[in-house]
Amino acid sequence: MYTGNYECLELFVKPEAGKKGSVSLKKVKENKTEIKELQHIYGNWIKFPTDKDTEYEITAQDCTITFAYLSECENILKNGICVLNTTDNFKAMNKEEFFKFIGTPYREQYHFSPVVNWNNDPNGLCWFKGYYHLFYQLNPFGQEWNNMYWGHAASKDLMHWTHLPVALEPQEEILDNLAIKGGAFSGSALPMGDKVYFYLTRHIGPQDDGWDTVQYQTMTKSSDMIHFEPEKEIIREKPEGTNYDFRDPKAIKIGEKYYIVLGACVDEKGTFLLYESEDAENWKYRCPLITEETKIRTIECPDFFPLDDKYVAMGAWMSHYDEYGRFQQCRYYVGDWNGDAMDVHTQQWVDFGSNCYAAQSFQHEDRRILIGWISDFYGEHIATEPGAYGSMTLPRELHVKNEHVYTKPVEEVYTLLGDTVYEGTGREIKVGSIADNRYYASVSFEETGDFNILLGQDGDKSISLTAEGGKVFFKMAGVKSDKVQFVSSAEKCRNAEIFVDGRTIEVYLNDGEDVGTRLFYNSNRQGIFCLNSEKDAQVKICEMKSIWK
Repeated sequence: MYTGNYECLELFVKPEAGKKGSVSLKKVKENKTEIKELQHIYGNWIKFPTDKDTEYEITAQDCTITFAYLSECENILKNGICVLNTTDNFKAMNKEEFFKFIGTPYREQYHFSPVVNWNNDPNGLCWFKGYYHLFYQLNPFGQEWNNMYWGHAASKDLMHWTHLPVALEPQEEILDNLAIKGGAFSGSALPMGDKVYFYLTRHIGPQDDGWDTVQYQTMTKSSDMIHFEPEKEIIREKPEGTNYDFRDPKAIKIGEKYYIVLGACVDEKGTFLLYESEDAENWKYRCPLITEETKIRTIECPDFFPLDDKYVAMGAWMSHYDEYGRFQQCRYYVGDWNGDAMDVHTQQWVDFGSNCYAAQSFQHEDRRILIGWISDFYGEHIATEPGAYGSMTLPRELHVKNEHVYTKPVEEVYTLLGDTVYEGTGREIKVGSIADNRYYASVSFEETGDFNILLGQDGDKSISLTAEGGKVFFKMAGVKSDKVQFVSSAEKCRNAEIFVDGRTIEVYLNDGEDVGTRLFYNSNRQGIFCLNSEKDAQVKICEMKSIWK
């Protein structure tokens, strides 16, 4: 391992069962070795100071290094961490090598995903001192959920992300007790002058959630987005009737006051809890913002903001199946608000594809921008190495029209368009061998009618966008979710923007009227677009550039 301009080595290490384990770092020229023993039975975050421009050797004894990188360099927000290839003697990878490292058929190339292993909810979305920041829930030790850390990335343009050092870690007592779980759960960010205030949930409790589960809210601050002040507890006491689900603070300033919404279950109903503050540090409970009458376990990852002369709330419905068989989706609510409970006029699903969960938004200049976690509650993930479970949707710009939320890709997405593969009009259009199964398709109809667009096929498995019988929907075949109906609220399709990126497909209908996100694990490296339509369709297909090159 050659350090280049970096001065710290960070390793995430799991001990072998029943063994202590250790990691040694040897400075090759001086034959000088530093050894660190693992301290925790679950996972260990180990840091070694290093010299610049120096060759080292890393040795793991009775343990496995699951994620490794170099940090602490000049202008790290621009340069990012240097990822080490854990499968190739911890070689420090440049951009081209990293692109090849993650270049499996399944992994996305223009949607954000972690370097390796598990990620879920986007956290702490904000713009600060020239950079967009994306924090996210991370398990650096494997492609499954476990005790939560906060990963971190930054971008100048919302598209090209730079991986940054892991930001937050679980409580120490969790790492020494396999009977309990928890960590740094989801939260948000509030830029405040020369600092950013972060709010999050700390969770500790048994593996099976219950009344022994403890969730409380903390805050920390950062002036450089890399180093964080010690956390302090801000909200522990729960309103009467609230059970153990009490989490995911989303902060916002409205007028001269600051507000936090929390997701909770109160009197067995999913509830948005509203808190207020004069200084963004001392909080008092105000009232339920929204109480959901539909039977769900709890609201998760709530959001609340003004938009286009209305107020919008969003929340993820935990443990809920809708009438079409879709599981755990995000819901939006549009209405008026005068400081207490929200007067809801309309509500609808955020994403009809059901693979978008825990969506979070933030404001930058005149745009309300949303990013969601591309989730997999149907158990369709295929683990590969080096692999990642979870990724993020394209950033989306939100607006309210006729009391409904309209969703379109941010304009920066279109800077990734590459060569045109096809452009024409017809009722039967077939385009195959699209490089790397990574493309954009624009489809528009002068007259609406039934159609089927095959977007992916792998043996007996397939995914299509279909309009039939007054419904627009994803049609799945040969996968675990093929009995579920992924139906849009749009009854007709006048136009569609389709983004295919490895295992991820996003479709935006009718200039933002609805959006659907689906996972389809496709081992083919060549993409396909095959349209059969009752009416003429104008189609343009372009390759999409990778954000990692």
